[in-house]
Amino acid sequence: MLRKEAKGDLAKDEKADSRYLGGKEKSIVEIKDSVGKTVFTSNGQMVPTTVKNKELHMSDTELDKLIRDLFNIQKDRCAITGLPFQFRGAQIDDNMLPSLDRINSEGHYARGNLQLVCRFINFWKQASNDGEFRRLIAIIRGYQTDDR
Repeated sequence: MLRKEAKGDLAKDEKADSRYLGGKEKSIVEIKDSVGKTVFTSNGQMVPTTVKNKELHMSDTELDKLIRDLFNIQKDRCAITGLPFQFRGAQIDDNMLPSLDRINSEGHYARGNLQLVCRFINFWKQASNDGEFRRLIAIIRGYQTDDR
């Protein structure tokens, strides 16, 4: 029911757990659901290409707490761009919804390897090196970097 509510799929008179979720709560449920699906479907199986083995190295409760902590630490802003997140149900632009990013794309969903970014940033970054991606974003912003 919480997942249905997070995605806005509940009927008007239907309630999840006798409460309504706010936008941030809906985003948290959606992020956790996305991580679960990613981990479930990416266990190294052979498909037309090999999907990376992605594991969740914490319990659901620990993941929930970590996501909440990241929102607080990052002040509800993208770790890479600093842009403010929009939250599920109140968003104007789906690209501004929060998305959980593995800093090291070769690593797993583990504490210390996760940050919240805007959905479009996660899509753009894909498997890029985090430092290199940040350098490129800085160039786009017009900042000169001495990395090269």
